[in-house]
Amino acid sequence: MATFAFEGIDLYYEDHGEGEPLLILNGIFMSCASWKAFVPAFSRHNRLLLLDLVDQGASGKVDHDYTQEIQERAVLALLDELGLEKVAICGISYGGEVALRVAGRHPERVSRLVLSNTCAYTSHWLRDIGRSWEYAMASHDGHQFFKTCIPVVYSPAFYEARHAWAAAREELFVAYFTPEVYDAFARLTRSAETHDERANLATVTMPTIVISSEHDHVTPLADQEEIVRALPRAGHVLIRDCGHAAMYEKPAEFTSIVLGFVNSDTEIVVD
Repeated sequence: MATFAFEGIDLYYEDHGEGEPLLILNGIFMSCASWKAFVPAFSRHNRLLLLDLVDQGASGKVDHDYTQEIQERAVLALLDELGLEKVAICGISYGGEVALRVAGRHPERVSRLVLSNTCAYTSHWLRDIGRSWEYAMASHDGHQFFKTCIPVVYSPAFYEARHAWAAAREELFVAYFTPEVYDAFARLTRSAETHDERANLATVTMPTIVISSEHDHVTPLADQEEIVRALPRAGHVLIRDCGHAAMYEKPAEFTSIVLGFVNSDTEIVVD
């Protein structure tokens, strides 16, 4: 839809609908295009903002490593570009880490916060999963990338039932992903290694909902429960029979939770 200049990088974003603004931040392998099927529902009563972070999707790629601080600055730059003082933010996994960083350091810019399948810090478990992904990305081989990185983000039951769909996605990755894309994924993965927002959780004072999945093998439930206990105004929803990619496995439940929470005018949250 549009781009804006950020520190010499063109960042891609989409702006749909009218109403209270809701910004969605992508998981590490996602992009604005990942939300195409969700746009009608999410923009029916809200101004839906989608953003490809640095090295994601249609946004510019860089040639150096960085930390998630650059993504924090990118989010604030988008809000300033659009003249928005405050928005609700929904962050998915990597995007949830960035959202948590923005909310903890700039709580005046966030009205409500949704953290889906997100950790407060990168544990040894998550770091080593990320490093296994890096090895696969370095091969620039779509089959190796897919087999290493993708099955773990789904629940076993979903992956088994949708295996034909998954196989088609594997062939799509092989056909369209370039070395530039794999190198960008690797930089994104490395940027999360230093993620640790535990010291800032007390300053995340806006109403927050944490969405967890029963069979999340990337960001385990216990890590998300730690966030819920530490945040001053957090509720918690557990989606049963679901893996890390909750928005894909349970789209109706995911959409209902996010929109119901973001558009609520009360302090009531589900726990």
